[in-house]
Amino acid sequence: MKRGMLIACLIGLVPPSARAPRMNPANPTGQHGSTRGGMDNLLPPHVLEKLALTADQKTKYDALNASFKNDVAKWRSSHNSGTESSSSTGSTNNVSSNRKGLRELHKGYIDQLRPILSSDQTATLDKALENMRNNRASHSGTNSVAKSSTPPANN
Repeated sequence: MKRGMLIACLIGLVPPSARAPRMNPANPTGQHGSTRGGMDNLLPPHVLEKLALTADQKTKYDALNASFKNDVAKWRSSHNSGTESSSSTGSTNNVSSNRKGLRELHKGYIDQLRPILSSDQTATLDKALENMRNNRASHSGTNSVAKSSTPPANN
């Protein structure tokens, strides 16, 4: 009895956040992909701030963003059933083709966004997209330029 009381008291001292399983609130299923890669919105919030959209541009962007989210959800639902079976076999080919499909979808929406923007905003967008590409490449380690930043020594 004393042992049970001691355990109950010790458990009570541990904060609930330490006892509960950790889940990302933006990704309640615990699956990767839905919050990774910035595909929850057409553009991340920090890029939207840099663009400083007018009210009219914001309205047009919101419509594009809603359509983008809808298309991504449709795309994911049609591709998730196929990736679950192939992920158990370790197929990385399917994963890279899935990423390619999402990138193409995103690029199509970015191309629809460009006419809405001024030339200064388009330059800002291009710079932000380039920075995001560079960050993604440096984090994944696939950027050959980042890997070979020091030239080989000539003997």
